[in-house]
Amino acid sequence: MDTAMAATLIAGLATGTGRLLIVWLRERAAVQRMRVSEQGLCNRVRGLPAGSRFCERRADRREIVIEVGPRPEEGGAHE
Repeated sequence: MDTAMAATLIAGLATGTGRLLIVWLRERAAVQRMRVSEQGLCNRVRGLPAGSRFCERRADRREIVIEVGPRPEEGGAHE
């Protein structure tokens, strides 16, 4: 194997590894952003009284609707 071929192979491997690392870091950051978003959602819902309804539209245009427990006059298991 001559020097030019070895250098080309090493450069190709380095480039491939670098691209793989970038993709992995982007996906990891996306997961972390989602976790922070979900934690914020949980904190907002936790402060709502029973019988409340919480609607949120996400950046990807999905809508999340959460109903917090039964209303006290409905006689649910929650007090």
